Amino acid sequence: MRTHHAFFAVALLVSSVHADSFQCRHCEKHLLPQPIKLVAGRKYARDRRIDILHLKLDVTPDFAKRTVAGTTVMKFKPIALPLARLELDAVDLNITEVKADGAKVAEHEVTNEKLNITFATPVTPDSEVTLMIKHSAQPEHGLYFRTPEMGYKQGDTQVWSQGEAELHRFWFPSYDYPNERFTSEVICHVPKGMTAVSNGTLQSEKPGKDGLVTFHWLQNQPHVNYLIALAAGHFHKLEDKAGKLPLALLVPPSHEKQAANAFTDTRKIIDFYQKEIGVPFAWDKYWQVYCLDFIAGGMENTSCTFEAAGMLFNADTEELRTLHRLDAHETAHQWFGDLVTCRDWAHLWLNEGFASYYTILYEEQKLGKDAMNYSLWLEADEVFRSNDTRPIVWRDYADPMQQFDSRAYPKGAWVLHMLRSQLGADLFRKCVKTYLERHRSGIVSTDDLQDVIEEVSGLSFDQFFDQWLHHGGVPEFKVDHTWDAASKLAKITVRQTQKLSEQVRLFRMPLPVSFQVAGQKEPLRFTMDVSKEVEDFHFTLPAQPELVRIDPDYTVLAKITFTPPGPMLDKQLASDMIGRLLAVRSLNRAHIAKLGQILREDKFHAVRAEAAKVLAKLGEPDARAELIKSSANQKHAHARREVVRALASLHTPESRETLWKMAQTEKNPDILSLIIESWGARPGEPEVTEALKKHLAGSSYQGALELASIKALRAQDDESAAPLVLARLQQPHDLRGRDIGTAFDALAFLARRPTNANRDAVRDFLSEKLSDPRRDWRVAAAKALGTLRDPKALGLLDLMLAISGGDRIDPVREAAAKAAQDIRASLESPADLKNLWDRVQQLQKKSEDQAKEIEALKKKPQTAKK
Repeated sequence: MRTHHAFFAVALLVSSVHADSFQCRHCEKHLLPQPIKLVAGRKYARDRRIDILHLKLDVTPDFAKRTVAGTTVMKFKPIALPLARLELDAVDLNITEVKADGAKVAEHEVTNEKLNITFATPVTPDSEVTLMIKHSAQPEHGLYFRTPEMGYKQGDTQVWSQGEAELHRFWFPSYDYPNERFTSEVICHVPKGMTAVSNGTLQSEKPGKDGLVTFHWLQNQPHVNYLIALAAGHFHKLEDKAGKLPLALLVPPSHEKQAANAFTDTRKIIDFYQKEIGVPFAWDKYWQVYCLDFIAGGMENTSCTFEAAGMLFNADTEELRTLHRLDAHETAHQWFGDLVTCRDWAHLWLNEGFASYYTILYEEQKLGKDAMNYSLWLEADEVFRSNDTRPIVWRDYADPMQQFDSRAYPKGAWVLHMLRSQLGADLFRKCVKTYLERHRSGIVSTDDLQDVIEEVSGLSFDQFFDQWLHHGGVPEFKVDHTWDAASKLAKITVRQTQKLSEQVRLFRMPLPVSFQVAGQKEPLRFTMDVSKEVEDFHFTLPAQPELVRIDPDYTVLAKITFTPPGPMLDKQLASDMIGRLLAVRSLNRAHIAKLGQILREDKFHAVRAEAAKVLAKLGEPDARAELIKSSANQKHAHARREVVRALASLHTPESRETLWKMAQTEKNPDILSLIIESWGARPGEPEVTEALKKHLAGSSYQGALELASIKALRAQDDESAAPLVLARLQQPHDLRGRDIGTAFDALAFLARRPTNANRDAVRDFLSEKLSDPRRDWRVAAAKALGTLRDPKALGLLDLMLAISGGDRIDPVREAAAKAAQDIRASLESPADLKNLWDRVQQLQKKSEDQAKEIEALKKKPQTAKK
């Protein structure tokens, strides 16, 4: 019983940690580092006992051992009070020496998470001290190796850092918090033929000891600790300039053909931002480094952004793949996040909200107003689907990574859009420029932004910031319209229907409305000051309106329920893009022919795609016929993809035949993958089976078609496919780390039945992957063993769980715990469970004893006295 309770507790923990799963459309921030340690209680900015002047990091990575050793030199002054003891962040570091100039070190103590340095006499505020710390580590976080021994391609060897939120402490001692800025330099020694990249400018590249080459980088403008960067390895490099600013893009050599696709917008983005923001690009260069299995979509290190190589693409994906949004998001951070940085994680939106919104502004610059509004539409949809009622500025997070969600990204972007809509573009631009110039090279809080906006505009934004930043939720408006012909009055009734709480209040805000009246060249526009639960607003008009639009210019983040009557709906279908999107969603079976026309003729791809969704939802013969009729002329890949999804959802002979024909000519691998996945609903058809075998055995970029085939075979649930999938996964393949879990799960699902002759082979394959050096693979293997439901896997899983994981979150351990729980739940009887448990209990007890001894040794402080 105790064991079952333990598994249940772990399952609850997994649920709580990942409850806020989120994917930023621009930077794929669903690929963020997961929380490491949950700490209860409200969080506030740290005390700054010292002013760090400069940090120098001199390191040598060992690619074979996946370790790093070196020296950190930190120059600092106490700020106001004498300093008797200095505490630095240092997790699982081996500290071999600590010494200082300008002060005498009495002793240092190393714990699991800190380096505590005691001075012989307190250091006075006027004194400048230079600390020198020698250290080494085999880091679990913060610095990540990608080598052939780990399964990566020969010639693609890399090591790269990821500091945000607080991960650098795992590979060098530091003040690992965002409210302290300092200059830095990174010296890295790597094998000949490799390149090392870091912040700032390259001071030198010269031969060093033991056949290594030394790269010396200097960042001479202050930035915060998490923005320190190091990437070293083999790269293919492209170069450009934005004016005099050096630009470069580096990719793994095996991705050389895709490099140019990632570099098309960088110069244009920087030129646009400098004009739009009014503040020149601040740093000495701007390089982008694409990293293998990067744990974020992108990371805005000062002057050198790191990005996920898994997001590179070939041109045959058409409009479905682009990196201009990722590029724009991370480049915007060079102003918002790097030039000014949030003082603590409660104010993260000042980094991510600005980066997300300026990405949307670049969308307008690149693709036009409709594209900008559609980006805002998608961002709003993210906010609505999250149903998150916590405030944007929130201090009750248990780990900083829990702040990286829909509140900081899309809701933060919308807050800025509402501000810009109320202020006007020019005044908003002046406010942002003043904000950046005033706080340049500094740390900021939400109050700093509000103060500048109020000072520059002369307007009070207390209420705005209170309800949008310091309270949660979004307004939900149910709107009704009536017309009184006798008095020529239009009445708009607005009801606020959001669930009210301490965090979610009634909103007071301007809600625009427009009336299109016959004989008027332009719509008549008004603004309703909404503040109550139910309110009526009356407007005198020259005649009955032909069209009523709520928030016609798309300036308010709100869930608005308003369905115009039939004749108005027809007018709205001929209006702006957002109006057409809303109208299409209101159409029903009486409008099937109209939906077909929209699918074929509307000028914006998202409206056509929405029409395809509605037709699929209707599902009637006439709707299916319109989808099939429209499948051949969709040149824009977004609309064509939605037609494929719609047809795949119908499961009719006609839709299946249409998809089969499309597969014979479709060149876009993303769309072809969707068609292949749809074959999962066609088990036992010989031509489909042969096609799946062909694609499974093929070799597509990033394994896209192979993965689609594996998904289809899983959906067919044909256990005879298990050896085919197993054989393919045992061969070299290009599946991305984030996709390997899907493949492993499909394999386990196909072999899950006790009678399957391949079950033992699949279990052995997955068990072997539990010790893979790639954590994604270990997690995937553990989860897949849970899907396999093979009791023979319990011994290995329980052995993993017997080793203490400490108080840090371990995704592999969590996956193993869940897998063991699932296997036990699937056993036929309590007797089966008891027999299996007895078989592993003795081994587990022995392992627990050994783990306790190891843990005791790890917790024992290292003390060196001077």
